[in-house]
Amino acid sequence: MSEQSHKQSDRTLFPLPPTIPDINQWPLNILSLEKESFLQEVIESTKAAVLENIDSPIAMYNMLASVLYQERIRITQTPWKADPPDEKDFWNSVRSELLKAQKESRYDNPTYDYKRDPLLHKILERYANEIVGHFNPKVFKFAQKFLPFIFSRLLNSRPGHFIKSFWSKKAAFHEKFKITGDIEILRKLSLEGTIVIVPTHFSNLDSPVIGWAVESCGLPAVIYGAGLNLLSVQPVTYLINNLGAYKLDRRKKNDIYLELLKVYSQIALQRGTHSLFFPGGTRSRSGAMENRLKLGLLSTAIEAQQHNVKSKGKKIFIVPVVLNYNFVLEAPSLINQHLKQVGKEKFVVDNFEYSTTYKLLKFLYKFFTANTDLTVSFGTPMDIIGNNVNERGESINHLGEKVEIEDYFKTNGILMNNAQRNFEYTKILGEKIVKSYFKFNTVLTSHIVPFTAFQILKKKYPNLDLYGILRLPMEDTQIEFGEFAIALEKVRTKYWKCATKEK
Repeated sequence: MSEQSHKQSDRTLFPLPPTIPDINQWPLNILSLEKESFLQEVIESTKAAVLENIDSPIAMYNMLASVLYQERIRITQTPWKADPPDEKDFWNSVRSELLKAQKESRYDNPTYDYKRDPLLHKILERYANEIVGHFNPKVFKFAQKFLPFIFSRLLNSRPGHFIKSFWSKKAAFHEKFKITGDIEILRKLSLEGTIVIVPTHFSNLDSPVIGWAVESCGLPAVIYGAGLNLLSVQPVTYLINNLGAYKLDRRKKNDIYLELLKVYSQIALQRGTHSLFFPGGTRSRSGAMENRLKLGLLSTAIEAQQHNVKSKGKKIFIVPVVLNYNFVLEAPSLINQHLKQVGKEKFVVDNFEYSTTYKLLKFLYKFFTANTDLTVSFGTPMDIIGNNVNERGESINHLGEKVEIEDYFKTNGILMNNAQRNFEYTKILGEKIVKSYFKFNTVLTSHIVPFTAFQILKKKYPNLDLYGILRLPMEDTQIEFGEFAIALEKVRTKYWKCATKEK
């Protein structure tokens, strides 16, 4: 790694020139152009994976009946505005066909060729076309101009001068939008192989923030998942549908849907498409960084690498990223969710943050006129086992020795599939990503100041738990400035010692 690793990059360089100047040659655009063959591969590969767990016609029936039951519950109990208008019609047709097959005793016949079941294919085709994303170079170029304009105006606004600063020239944008890490290595690796960006997750702004950071570094656009619930607002829907995002419906928990999502991610990686997914799953409710990752999508990088080793495809590089905000727009509601989940009856919401339109607008005004910063910290790139990689994409183990990635997939010198082994690799990779999060985290003033204040209150009221402190009257939470300044200096000194020791 260079001596400049994880120091802030020269602000005068941004945006860096693209590593692939022709947007039509970006892997994401090529994947979009090959959508039909890509979807067919996803459907057939998912079908094969599903059939591995089906050993009889009746087992096929039970699985289809379970999927139908879960989907009918979803439609009736948790409908969304973004749901396709023909949802009920589709699943009613599935129900009719399943009832017809049952009357014909199709699944009771041990000779029935359940591996060619038309209902399974019909459901997979429905899910695949619902999930698939599209990339439009023209819309992307528009977003290239639009998002920086919005971000720069918001980050450069000042209290009481929002309108004026919104239309003024963007002053030193990257003084507030900070990007750290060895960007040159990332740029080289994006040409050597396939990059998987795995960020922390705190806000709905995370995806556009990462997208703008990737663009600033001159990297090709990445594929990413977006919640289907975000498609209820037309401008957002238009962007999501044209910037390569695939749609995720977190209400769907059936095995067919979850398997198709994993296969979708895996085959996109196998085709060399740079990807982004949040291994923590949903946004952090507590504000703490993820220390336990969901391994589902993360495992697709392992499986894709194994496939690429056999097919002589590209190497896959994992890039942890830590996002830091002074303020998270939806923090009040996220915190309330966390406190309610953890505290249950102990937590009582006196007055919800957005109980009136006026309060919502007031909060948005405060957020947009605050002197806020954004920090995107790219961690050290690693291979799918967690070994660091150099600018040539070579894996270097903890002893400083070069290792070959294909050796991790061999048994007695022969390439072999081993699900248990790959699961262990996924757990190791998850642990390495978490360590990277804590190593390259950036502590902002908005983090350290409230932390210090809360520690003072805990010490002042040792007999109260968190919820007791939250219920204290305002006059009992006041802290003398001198006491606070002394405590803050102690916290800063301790943090600096820990940070220096880590380096």
